[in-house]
Amino acid sequence: MERKIKKSEVEQFLIEFSRRNQFKPMVVELSIGRKKERVLEDAYFLGFHCKLEIGGGDKVYLFRATKNYQFIGEIVFVIDGLKEVSFIKETEIEEVALKFDKSKYIVKIFGRPNDEMRRETVAKVAYFIWERKGGIGMQELENWAEAERVVRDWMRIFSDGFIKI
Repeated sequence: MERKIKKSEVEQFLIEFSRRNQFKPMVVELSIGRKKERVLEDAYFLGFHCKLEIGGGDKVYLFRATKNYQFIGEIVFVIDGLKEVSFIKETEIEEVALKFDKSKYIVKIFGRPNDEMRRETVAKVAYFIWERKGGIGMQELENWAEAERVVRDWMRIFSDGFIKI
């Protein structure tokens, strides 16, 4: 059954959805009118990021985990002017539909998290933490523990400046 998310609850809903589904396989479809096309498959969900602004200008970003060591994640899409968010949970699939203009992105999450992708992402974040500390010292365990916390709390990646949008 489809559940529409209230505008005031969108950011918190997407944060909780991201925490619950990090590193799980995902498929992304773009629906324009009656035409639906798959824009991404064989990818792993990293998280949503919201920039909700008073008076409009709302943006929602979707990130996927990537094996490219230059980045923590890659942007799959940016929605400018979000109109509506809805959620459907079926047996093993969670689906979020993000409507904008006359189109919508449908993000389908399923299966178990990919532990290898998660470890690679934590390693990247730990390296960035080490760099931020000046690249000095041998604090691997402390940096790894901090990276684990950052990856668990995806929103901190943005607030701590690991990714600039």
